[in-house]
Amino acid sequence: MKHISRIIIAILVVAMMLPMALACAETKPGDETTQGPAETQAPSGNDPVQTTEPEDTLFAPSDIPADLKFEGETIKFLYWEDVENPEFFVEDQNGEAVNDAIYNRNAKIEEQFGVTLEFTGTLGNFNNQKAFVNQCINSTQSGADAHDFFCGYSMSGATLMCEGIAQDLTDYSIIEFDKPWWPSSLTSKATIKDGIYFASGDISTNFLYMMYLCVFNKDMYTDVYGAEPKDLYEFVDSGEWCLDKFIELSTGVYVDQDSDSVASAGDRFGFVTHNIHFDSFYTSANLFTVVPSEDGNSIKLCDDLFSEKTQNLLTKMCEFLHTTGDCYFVDDQNIFANGGALFTINRAQITTKKLGSTAFSFGILPVPKHDAEQKEYYTCMAFPFTTYVLSTASTHSEAAAATLELMAYQSYLNITPALFEEAMKLRYADQSSDSFMFDLIRETVVIDLGRLLTNRLDNLSYSLFRSAMNNNQAGSWSSTKNANTKLFNRKITDINKALENIG
Repeated sequence: MKHISRIIIAILVVAMMLPMALACAETKPGDETTQGPAETQAPSGNDPVQTTEPEDTLFAPSDIPADLKFEGETIKFLYWEDVENPEFFVEDQNGEAVNDAIYNRNAKIEEQFGVTLEFTGTLGNFNNQKAFVNQCINSTQSGADAHDFFCGYSMSGATLMCEGIAQDLTDYSIIEFDKPWWPSSLTSKATIKDGIYFASGDISTNFLYMMYLCVFNKDMYTDVYGAEPKDLYEFVDSGEWCLDKFIELSTGVYVDQDSDSVASAGDRFGFVTHNIHFDSFYTSANLFTVVPSEDGNSIKLCDDLFSEKTQNLLTKMCEFLHTTGDCYFVDDQNIFANGGALFTINRAQITTKKLGSTAFSFGILPVPKHDAEQKEYYTCMAFPFTTYVLSTASTHSEAAAATLELMAYQSYLNITPALFEEAMKLRYADQSSDSFMFDLIRETVVIDLGRLLTNRLDNLSYSLFRSAMNNNQAGSWSSTKNANTKLFNRKITDINKALENIG
């Protein structure tokens, strides 16, 4: 297939070997106690990390020197404890692949570097971001007791950058942002002043859970169209999987199954979702809200937001959502899980949290492209994933930076395959097409600065488009532009003033 790597082959290999790999790591993560700093030992060689994976693995190798040590250092993480899915540490092994992969990742880091990982949790989700940021600021004033890393809700990383307490991760050559465990859009779309001040990717299990994708009911597709589900995968591969094809297949599917003459959860629909997921259509069209300026030293409002392309997207989607009668965007997950819709668009975690025991077979696809001429697919991230920030108050930044890189690499090597196989592919582990789709979705994730800076933008970066789709306001998009452009640019000016003090 085009655009798709062969990494999934390795994923299946790792899934088969995972029990043996997990059994090899017996070192428990250290207790949450502080140890005095030790003298860092410089690397004496350039050998890559030795792992438990077979030598012919198709996974990209790490370039971390095998003999790099930071004996006695304690690396301290302040993390959001109200995170939706386990990510940072677990107390013990319990036989579940993802749980045990997290446990063994941390044990591997402690054993290889000679460090202790210390995790301190605090509330920090969407409603608790302000308190989390304030605690991070207070941490930087704590001297020797300061945390090395702040690991918070996605928006918190960019906020901490603006507060001036995030280090530039590109200062540390050991962090290799060209490796596949870091999304490429970090360097292409989220670099400010030639620096990267927050990061995410395979290091965050919630990053993988929060990728947007399209799920379809294979049985219903065959019933409605008398065709094999493989047609949909072929559309993706050929580049035909775009809005026109998606709307075409979703239209005419509605059936008033409960005979109450009202569109309701008991009916059959072509497409169901929730209005908070409308953002994915904007990103999948390769549209951005905020981008770095030409000199890279500031940010600016992207021309995409109020462009003719966005206007056309809104017009097409509003007509589809509000006039065809085939769409429902209130109770999406339950309707789809109960077999009441052909398509849904949601976060990847729907496959494990809602679809683990469905009575039908389902498959996954990327969110459709804007049109067939668009060369690539682009994957939007839902907000509840983690961004990792290296604190300016870290007293052993070299050890911390190396820990971040090894943590990301070990997550890529072991946690990602375990998560895909155990949590997300329970229903389709033997379906190679779906495996390829997951690989494609992961590889095309987009990091949009506007979404991560949304706290400082009064939510304008997502709310304007989302509201227009939800309220059928495509016809008034020019009025939306006139009413909000000045405010948007004023907020950006405030952000740029804050950015003057970084780097």
